[in-house]
Amino acid sequence: MAIYKFRITFEDYEDISRDIEIKSSQTFFDFFQIILQSISFDAKHAGAFFSSDDYWSKGSEITLLEEDVEPGVKLMKTTKIASFIEQPNQRFVFLYDKEACWSLFIELIKLVPEDVKATYPRCIKSLGTAPKQYKQKLIAKLKEEVENGTADEKIVDDEVYKAIADEKLVFDEEEETSLHEDESDLVEKGEDDEHEEEHEGDEEHHEDEEHEGGEAW
Repeated sequence: MAIYKFRITFEDYEDISRDIEIKSSQTFFDFFQIILQSISFDAKHAGAFFSSDDYWSKGSEITLLEEDVEPGVKLMKTTKIASFIEQPNQRFVFLYDKEACWSLFIELIKLVPEDVKATYPRCIKSLGTAPKQYKQKLIAKLKEEVENGTADEKIVDDEVYKAIADEKLVFDEEEETSLHEDESDLVEKGEDDEHEEEHEGDEEHHEDEEHEGGEAW
């Protein structure tokens, strides 16, 4: 049986990739699951594969949800990978979570012999740490919730909470650094003012002595 080896990369993070092997007889739903596992994303959202040309233009759609099936659109669970392999370097675009708009590029890089001891599909190579799933999705909302102090009450998912906590830490550090710099400027300025006042006092004292000496002479 043919084993396809695909390379998956993020559209916005080209230095992060995953190499995945999958049987030609397995479905796009199997592919969907292993891709999410390989980048540590949960499977709580809808997604879709699109056949693609060399320029990553989207073609035929293979969707996750039955309600999205319409003429020309296939269902992941019933569509085998082999049915969409039309060229040696076949490409797909994978979109996940409409709100976050995660976009991944998939390219067939070679056919490999089947390992009878292996369980397919499988991720055989992982390069780079995948971005946090929810940080991009909630970045605009995150700032408002952190500033209002309502993040703990609204966020239930641990991964989302962690993303907000990390971002809050960054905000706090920036504010703290800015505050320290301002305080430092005030201290330095205050010290300089004191030195200038002392210096001005000395000058006035010398001028008085010279003036008194002039009158006595």
